[in-house]
Amino acid sequence: MARRIFKRARNGALVATLYEQEVELLAMTARDMVAIVEEPPDGEVRDRLYPRAYLDPTEEKAQGEYDALVHDDLVQARRSALEVVVAGLDGVEANRRGMVAIPLSAEEEMQWLTAVNDARLVIGTALGVTEEGHTDYEPNDPRFEYGVLYSWLTQLHFELVTLMLDEIGESGTDDPLLESPGGPTAPGEMPGNGPDAAPGEDSGRDDD
Repeated sequence: MARRIFKRARNGALVATLYEQEVELLAMTARDMVAIVEEPPDGEVRDRLYPRAYLDPTEEKAQGEYDALVHDDLVQARRSALEVVVAGLDGVEANRRGMVAIPLSAEEEMQWLTAVNDARLVIGTALGVTEEGHTDYEPNDPRFEYGVLYSWLTQLHFELVTLMLDEIGESGTDDPLLESPGGPTAPGEMPGNGPDAAPGEDSGRDDD
């Protein structure tokens, strides 16, 4: 059974358990993403993070009004989620096994989900990932390290979404981040793209 990163503790808190190296990698990725969500490069990355509300190119005035109304709020929400992840990882100490346990509040759960999803979206778009594609690049491929990072973020996202959906059960949700185990479908993402080794059949609750 693959190692589970997210577990629900007896007190109800969701706990993320990471290796020290994973803490450093996630913190570094979140810090880098802050600048990208604030000022994304022109092209596909910007279009995926902030898609147009009006696809008709003659609707530039309406699009400008829409951007003026919601763009700053979208940027702030994404930046805040990433900053929450960075703050939660800052100064944590590992146990003797080199593991770090990070308890998350209910609000932080969704902010982690948002941050990880945005990081996947940016990296997947930059790599040109498609539903039919893969990120199993050869070690000498310049995309190799980003492919590994994308796959790991996909594992985090898949596990977190699956745990939340299991807890929601049949009640359903209107949250687009919880549409499917692979997250919202957008070009540059793989719908339902979980890791090859999916989380185990247990509920994700830590009753140890």
